Amino acid sequence: MKVGLIPISAKPYHAGHHALVTRAAADNDRVLLFVSTSDRKRKGEFPIYGTDMAQVWQQYLEPIMPANVEINYGGSPVRKVYEALTDACDIETEDVYTVYSDPEDTAINYPIKNRIKHFPDLCYTNQVKFAAEEDPDMFTRGVGTPDVSGTKVREFLKHGDLESFQNALPPAVDAAGVFNILSRPMSERLIRTLIGQVIRDLG
Repeated sequence: MKVGLIPISAKPYHAGHHALVTRAAADNDRVLLFVSTSDRKRKGEFPIYGTDMAQVWQQYLEPIMPANVEINYGGSPVRKVYEALTDACDIETEDVYTVYSDPEDTAINYPIKNRIKHFPDLCYTNQVKFAAEEDPDMFTRGVGTPDVSGTKVREFLKHGDLESFQNALPPAVDAAGVFNILSRPMSERLIRTLIGQVIRDLG
């Protein structure tokens, strides 16, 4: 079996991410998509909250995922890829794994020394591949994938630019719905958080 592994923070999910997902879904029998659910709050940037993105995923993104994509929420997406490959070594699988990310992220997150340390058996048998190394142009932003970044998309949110935000998302997504969730006032977000906490406490 061919298995695709995709680690994304996706704050927020945009057309570049979706290009990786659709390519991986076409290339593999099974795709494991690892998604961060933590907040992204950095000085000078528009904040993206994990609870908001969880709602976006459930309401708008899960329905557009290819049928062979399995979403795994929470934790560090890159660490989850390492864990999946380490587990594959332990069971001595014959599956072939391909990790999907752009060339820069691939070089930073998966240096050769880490591959040898964490999943040497799969490396020696060529059962682990890195899509950005197999075909760099195909996975380079603005060349093989849409020229969009999380930084740009957060700027669109910060300035209330719905048109640019919509152009940065996959066409099948209700951009206005996602925009409204991610840009809602802090007061509304706080109320929703408190209600959720009360429900959990009562449950």
